[in-house]
Amino acid sequence: MKKRKEKAFTLMIVPHSGRSILSISIPIIILKIIGGLMAGIVAVAAIYAVNFSISYREMKASNQDLAVKARDYNKLQQQLDYFVKKTQTLEEKMQSLEKLDNDLRNLLKNDPALKKNIDLKQESYSTNYMLASRGDIDREKAMRDLQILESKLPQQEQSLKELKNAVIQRNQRLASTPSIWPVAGRITSDFGYRRSPFGSRREFHDGLDIAAPYGTPIRAAADGMVVFTGYRQGYGNMVTISHGYGIETSYGHTSKILVKRGQKVKKGQVIAKVGNTGRSTGPHVHYMVSVNGGLKNPTNYLQ
Repeated sequence: MKKRKEKAFTLMIVPHSGRSILSISIPIIILKIIGGLMAGIVAVAAIYAVNFSISYREMKASNQDLAVKARDYNKLQQQLDYFVKKTQTLEEKMQSLEKLDNDLRNLLKNDPALKKNIDLKQESYSTNYMLASRGDIDREKAMRDLQILESKLPQQEQSLKELKNAVIQRNQRLASTPSIWPVAGRITSDFGYRRSPFGSRREFHDGLDIAAPYGTPIRAAADGMVVFTGYRQGYGNMVTISHGYGIETSYGHTSKILVKRGQKVKKGQVIAKVGNTGRSTGPHVHYMVSVNGGLKNPTNYLQ
């Protein structure tokens, strides 16, 4: 049997120096093996290059996403910082309002007509709403604190409205309480029992006599409404003003009345002029104060 000759490539090297030619014979199988190895290396390199390219694109996209998230995070942190500061500011304002509320209640608590409406709050609302710092923000607690503030605002608003009404009533009461002299003059006869200027017997003097020159303006001692103008036995020409709260003042012996019944007047407004009408010994004002129908000493209402 004839032996098959193995195929091979011959590599010949011809030097320029004239030396003998060098030939190398490489079997085909070796070349195939080398070629296969080279192809495998190229394939592996190609796969690696493709994977690297994909990984690079994914990493680049991830970095861009992280950059966007970082910007969003910084923006969120800024919003949280603003949120914290705003909540702290609201808390401070609420505490200031509560302090103002209690201060006003302390100022008004002794007013007998308003005491029942302005009792000091028994419940203290000044709890601590301060939020955590930027690095440790408890969002649930922050929301609870804001809800507390939100629920307290209507309560505080209502409380301040009550105080406003109380102050308005107090001012109205003060404006309606006799407190000024109807005329500038000298007291010639006090309130109470005295010797009658028309005889030697004792009599009860139901007002205060203030002497002043004839025609001197007489002023209303407080805000009110004129309920009587005219001549009254013993008192001459008289004006009576109702000030509300059961308080009335009367001005007798006037020479001229300048207001009408039903007219509203303000404290200090000129209502008449000093005269000598009625049972009188000289120009003066007979000034009377009554509370709930009972006569009071006018001196107690003069400043």
